[in-house]
Amino acid sequence: MKKFFFVGLMTFAATSLMAAVNVATFENEAGGINVAHADTCWQGANTPVIGWNNWKSGDFNFQTYYGGNSGYGDYYAAFTVTNEVSTTATAMGYDAPYRSASGGGYNGSSNFAVKYVDSYSPDTIKFSKQTVQGFFVNNTPYTIGGITTNNYSPAHQFKQTDYLVLYCIGLNDKEVVDTVRVYLAKDGKLIDKWTYVELASLGEINGLIMTMWGSDISTYYGQDYLNTPAYFAMDNFGATKPLDYVVPEMREFTVATGVEGVEVVTPAQKIFRNGQIYILRNGVMYNINGAVVK
Repeated sequence: MKKFFFVGLMTFAATSLMAAVNVATFENEAGGINVAHADTCWQGANTPVIGWNNWKSGDFNFQTYYGGNSGYGDYYAAFTVTNEVSTTATAMGYDAPYRSASGGGYNGSSNFAVKYVDSYSPDTIKFSKQTVQGFFVNNTPYTIGGITTNNYSPAHQFKQTDYLVLYCIGLNDKEVVDTVRVYLAKDGKLIDKWTYVELASLGEINGLIMTMWGSDISTYYGQDYLNTPAYFAMDNFGATKPLDYVVPEMREFTVATGVEGVEVVTPAQKIFRNGQIYILRNGVMYNINGAVVK
C-alpha cells in the first residue's frame, strides 16, 4: 500500500512538473514583449540597442541582434516578434520578411516569432535544463518567394533536387548533444502551414541553436552564402504536441528546369560579418561608406 502511494505520488509530481512549463507563445507581456499596434513587429525592445537585445517569453530566453542603420534600413538578426497577417511579400522582400505563410500565429493566435538566420551572429535560446517537447514551424512568404520563383534574387527557383533545411542543435552546458533536422522545402514540396517539430529526442538540454542551410548557395571571397531568404516562423516553443494533431501536407510547387542558365537582377543584399554590416551587389562587397571591400 505504501509502495503504491509512493509511485502514485512520483507520477503526480512528474505530471505536475511537465505541466508547469511556461510555453513561449510570444504574446504581449507586461514589461516584456509589446507589439504595440496591429500588423507590426517588435525587435527585442521598444528601443533596441546596438548589439544583442535579450528578452523572454514563457520560460525561455531569446535574443535579437540590432546592427544599426546601414543606409539600406535597420539591420536585425535572430528573433523578431510579429503580428503581421499578410501572406505576401514584395520581390525585394526586405520590407516585409516578418510574416507567416498561414497569415498569423499558430491556431489563430496574434503573435509569433520570425527568425532571420545570420551565420555571423549566431544566437542561442537559453533555459533551465529540461526536455523541450517541441514547437510549431512555418515558412515565411519571403522565403517561399525565393523557393518558387526567380523574383527574389539572389535566390533561384528550386529544382526538384533542391532543399532548405532548419537545424535545431541541442546544447547541454554549451556542448552539442544532437541535432533535429526539419526540411522546410524538399523534393518539390514546402511547408506552408504550422507544423509541429518534436525536440524530445534531444533529451535534457539547456540551450538550442536554430540555423538554416540549403542547396541554393553562392560563394563570395571564399565564403558560401545561402541565396534562399534565411527566414522561418515559429510559435509555441516548448509546447507538447496536441493530442488531436494531424501533420499537414506540404504544398507542391512548380520546380525549375535548366535553371542554371537563368540570369537574375541582383539588388543590394545586406550581410553582417565580423561585427560590421556590408552590402553585396552583383558579386562586389561594399562597406557602409560605399567603399569596395577587397
